Amino acid sequence: MKVAVLDHGMGNLRSVAKALEAAGAAVSVTSDPELIESCDGLCVPGQGIFGRCMTNLRGGLEDSIRDWIDDGRPYLGICLGMQVLFQTSEEGGGYEGMGIFDGDVKKLPPTVRVPHMGWNEVNGEHFYFDHSFAAHPSDPDIVSGWCEHGDRFAATLRSGSVLGVQFHPEKSAGAGIALLREWVEAA
Repeated sequence: MKVAVLDHGMGNLRSVAKALEAAGAAVSVTSDPELIESCDGLCVPGQGIFGRCMTNLRGGLEDSIRDWIDDGRPYLGICLGMQVLFQTSEEGGGYEGMGIFDGDVKKLPPTVRVPHMGWNEVNGEHFYFDHSFAAHPSDPDIVSGWCEHGDRFAATLRSGSVLGVQFHPEKSAGAGIALLREWVEAA
């Protein structure tokens, strides 16, 4: 499987690319729509600020993502790459997302340490998290894994060809590589 790791001007591109290669994918890190189109899967990694990410995507990459998902092609959104698929985020005072899914990205409650950084359990596996905001889909049926950190939030979602994860599989050792391998092999 050829995977395009979308270079949207932020994020941990190298570690995501290396993890996908370890999972069996041939990887191109790119922001070129033609190269993206020639791939079998699209991964949008995420580390950074929601508003800045959306600004970068609105420079033309948002249309590539929308078309990709509309065509039912395999999409993997990691952390911020999942969050941008929702309607809004509270981060930075509030920003509009892509609105592919109904729901909002909300700040984790002040009753817990923020950012939520470290290992936490999702469906019996432990994954590495590093985030201060989390997705709350309007449709709980798209959530395939929940997590708790002061509040219950969507840790994984699956809808059509879309897989979104709030955690970082590239930092999650064997469990992360296994999840990426499953995604690569299913495409």
